[in-house]
Amino acid sequence: LHKQLGRGLREVALYLFGAVGLFMLLALVTYSPGDPGWTHSGAFGSVENAGGVAGAWFADVFLYLFGYMAYLFPFMVFYAGWLLFRGRKEAGEDAESGKGQGLYATLRATGFLLTMATGAGLSHLHFAPVITAVPLSAGGVLGDVVGGGLMDIFSFLGATLFLLALFLTGITLFTGLSWLWLMDATGEWTLRLFAWLRRKLDDVRDRRVARKARQRREKTVKVAKKRTEGKKPPKIEPV
Repeated sequence: LHKQLGRGLREVALYLFGAVGLFMLLALVTYSPGDPGWTHSGAFGSVENAGGVAGAWFADVFLYLFGYMAYLFPFMVFYAGWLLFRGRKEAGEDAESGKGQGLYATLRATGFLLTMATGAGLSHLHFAPVITAVPLSAGGVLGDVVGGGLMDIFSFLGATLFLLALFLTGITLFTGLSWLWLMDATGEWTLRLFAWLRRKLDDVRDRRVARKARQRREKTVKVAKKRTEGKKPPKIEPV
């Protein structure tokens, strides 16, 4: 009964997290500066956001605070729901204990916060804001604080390198992704792609050579037929 209850709760968590993530994504994608929100008041009764007034407020607040990185929130929610559904325990041998689960959750939360902060800082440094897409800037308030503060200390290049390293670290902590494995996998599939393309090119070249050889044989046969058409067949007389 305990296992069945746990499985049912994980399935419910997947549905809830999926619904919340989908609502957040629709609200962010259909953001309109004319909708009423936290940073400004729109026309009464006119809401273009697919999430209604709640979606308009959510999109306005999150885009104002995090800029383009707000679009990462729905996918983080999807992934968190998937992790709960699978019931993954990667905290080590003591994963069944409360201490192991607490450490596991702390690392995930730290990775999520680190990814959001550094991503907002990178967006502030490298992307220009679009007025119809974000209410403030590409990195939002968080990006202005993190990116602008680090740029004043480490310069533009130093801040970029520092934020990029922390951004990759945050993704690894949250998702468990190994960038070395990703590089190896990318190289392997790239080599496979080149090998496949090379085989296809060899097949095309072989077919082209075979077609040319067939055309030469057909031409030779035609020439031989023309030569024999005007000649009379030899007459063999009996001895």
